[in-house]
Amino acid sequence: LKEYFVGGDTSDAVLSIHELVGAGDDGSIARGAKVVEAAILLVLERKKEDVEKFLRVYLECAKDNKIEGESFVVGLNDPLEFLNDVAIDAPLAIPHLANIVAELVKAKIIPFSFLLNSPEYFRTDQNAATFGAKVMKNIGDDAVKSEDFIEVVSKLMTEEDKANHSSVNELIEAA
Repeated sequence: LKEYFVGGDTSDAVLSIHELVGAGDDGSIARGAKVVEAAILLVLERKKEDVEKFLRVYLECAKDNKIEGESFVVGLNDPLEFLNDVAIDAPLAIPHLANIVAELVKAKIIPFSFLLNSPEYFRTDQNAATFGAKVMKNIGDDAVKSEDFIEVVSKLMTEEDKANHSSVNELIEAA
């Protein structure tokens, strides 16, 4: 991925990822998850342009079945769990990850509801509902008005969220 940031050859980057992951072979979901996780953790600390380059390559990998969708779900676990820690040194980490998740949901690579099965620490101590609302806003009006998306954010709301916001819609507006 770092080489791609400099050289910019998308097809070469996709081929390299395909060779690393071996989609469809034994263990490909675990290998794909590690490739996704490492790339996301890398770009969370970088510029917006690098996030866009990451998305260009990884969305193409998903579209071409070079990385299975399940690998994206599993590969997002650690970035979600450690998001606030990363954000201490990289303040754009939260908006970057919200953008990444939004693009993956828009491309139908992962379901928005995957957040309900994200790491427990993320769901209980890392403002998961607010993060979900940011993802919804990145997706656009269809998501913000979607009962399915609203239900997911509602389920992610902690007692503290409920004390601070009179409704799920208020939380979404505040995000």
